[in-house]
Amino acid sequence: MRQSMYSRMFLTLAVVLACPLMSEFSQGADAERTVGGLSLSNWSAELKSPSPVVRRRAVLSLGAFGKSAVPVLTQALGHDDPVVRYWAASELGDLGDEAKSAIEPLRKMHSEKSIGVRIAAAYALCRIGQVEEGLPTLLEGLKDETRGVWNSSADFLARIGPPAKAAIPTIEEEAKRGADHIADICNEALRRIRGVDQPIPSKSSNATQGDAAGGKPNKKAAKESVFSKAFFDEDVSRFAQSNEKRKQPNVLWISAEDISPSLGCYGDSYAITPRLDQLASEGVRFTRCFTHAGVCAISRSGLITGMYPVAIGSQHMRSQIVLPPHVKAFPEYLRAAGYWTTNRSKTDYNFPPPKAAWDENSANARDWRGRAPGQPFFSVINLTTTHESQIRGKFGETLHDPAKAPLPPYIPDTPVTRRDWARYADLLTTLDQQVAAILDQLEADGLAKDTIVFFWGDHGQGLPRGKRWLYDSGTRVPLIIRWPDQLKPGSVCDDLVCFLDFAPTMLRLAGVVIPTHLHGRVLPSVEERTRANGSRPSASGREFIFGHRDRMDETYDLIRSARDTRFKYIRNYAPERPYAQNITYMNQMPTMREWRRLNGEGKLTGATALHFRERKPVEELFDTEADPHEIVNLAERPEHAATLKRMRAALERWQEDVGDSGLIPEPLLVTPLNIP
Repeated sequence: MRQSMYSRMFLTLAVVLACPLMSEFSQGADAERTVGGLSLSNWSAELKSPSPVVRRRAVLSLGAFGKSAVPVLTQALGHDDPVVRYWAASELGDLGDEAKSAIEPLRKMHSEKSIGVRIAAAYALCRIGQVEEGLPTLLEGLKDETRGVWNSSADFLARIGPPAKAAIPTIEEEAKRGADHIADICNEALRRIRGVDQPIPSKSSNATQGDAAGGKPNKKAAKESVFSKAFFDEDVSRFAQSNEKRKQPNVLWISAEDISPSLGCYGDSYAITPRLDQLASEGVRFTRCFTHAGVCAISRSGLITGMYPVAIGSQHMRSQIVLPPHVKAFPEYLRAAGYWTTNRSKTDYNFPPPKAAWDENSANARDWRGRAPGQPFFSVINLTTTHESQIRGKFGETLHDPAKAPLPPYIPDTPVTRRDWARYADLLTTLDQQVAAILDQLEADGLAKDTIVFFWGDHGQGLPRGKRWLYDSGTRVPLIIRWPDQLKPGSVCDDLVCFLDFAPTMLRLAGVVIPTHLHGRVLPSVEERTRANGSRPSASGREFIFGHRDRMDETYDLIRSARDTRFKYIRNYAPERPYAQNITYMNQMPTMREWRRLNGEGKLTGATALHFRERKPVEELFDTEADPHEIVNLAERPEHAATLKRMRAALERWQEDVGDSGLIPEPLLVTPLNIP
């Protein structure tokens, strides 16, 4: 829900008149200071907003004002919105002894029935010296079977550190579960409670990363026939009626893991990718294609549904949500419209793959060869060759010369880091050969001229400060589309496009009515060839694309981004959480280990030291043309104030439009979400 300037002014006045505490902190330095464009009194007023997104954004912003915000955060402990109460307690806990005046309201909140709310109050009590009072609740939460509750409880224990030493036996016991990322998050808590400088090596196999390295076949889905209508519900069938009298085209998707546009056709002189370069010369190369999140499951969750994960609750890595009833994986619509759909073999959507989505979904899927004669097909082949786990694997000499590796300026230049970059380039060359084999098979089957081919990467390179982050190194990906006799060979599209556009584009190609709840638009080049009266808007001319980072495996964060064709705006809602938090899976990368080693030895300078700052700035703004590696933060420079304001406003509008559920702490996040 958007608010006008006048409504904000009214809210500010109402709160100032209603809250005598406001006068205490409306004086002094903080009265003039702003965070995210608003003053302390402005953010306090936002707590009265009828919009839950605005209220939650406000309470998260108040903590950045430090001690001056304690009175209003204390008052927020009695808010009607339990999410506001949770975040208020968490923010007070982060302030530690400065929040001691809130002890009685925290005790009242600590007596609430909901464990999800109580753990935040327990954390705050522990941080202000009441460890014996708060610790039992966090240990109770650590044994809770609700994923969000035990994740958050372990995270709170890690943030308490040494004062929580009485929790060590319970944490050690829970770490033995080995399920999901509980072992990793428990080990992080143990490390910080014991005051250990370096991460504790994980003994778990990190089994939930298995789908990230190839996925598990869905044997039941592989047996289902396209003619089995039992899985189609009324909603899917309603949209699946073809709205055009034209032949439905065949479509082949070739996806690659963890790659940026590090290809010869994108101007990378280090790359050896002849077949992908040829594919680009035969079709359209998109120069500004972005995912909404720099990691696989969240990227694919949005891609397969056509909706931002923060709108459906699937924003946390390695979560298993229940989709709202009307939200479908788009291949369900294609199957209902008569398509043969196959997936080989990764799903990784943060929800179970719907049975109605795929005729065959396994490592042994027959692709287009299993269809009925003349039946249109949609086949997805997921290549895992370039996944980050392959970079750190054992290998001999590299094809690419490490001495020539184009290291970004934020990565320290050492033999270890150069070897990782050379290995990444080698894997891209292997990927290129695999793509060639797939395209050759399509040609041999006589289908090359009758099939639209998409090649894309699921997010940016699987190297530090790439994967998992909202910088272009984590979100900008290659996208190439070849459509014989329809798209001009060798053409280039510079429009902003994103993963939310893939679903409506596929439905348009199939002649299927596009549901209005999808967030994306039809890709420009495809829209031009399939334009229909009253059709969905094209991505052509789009002004902004958006991104989000939430829990990554065992580590929480809360970051949002907006990007236009030139500038990137990043809003850090948890600036107290440093960039270089521990993620067990990420820490296995030699470059990450090298980076941590050099930081521990005090040898990082300049851009290489930025990632190890103790706090993040609340706002970041980068000129991606002048600064493609996003090193120079322009957020506080007066000459960029107008751009900052424009980008910030765009991001806030988007959050309100999609109902950003990432502002709901995971212990209180219930799926399916009740969304329109």
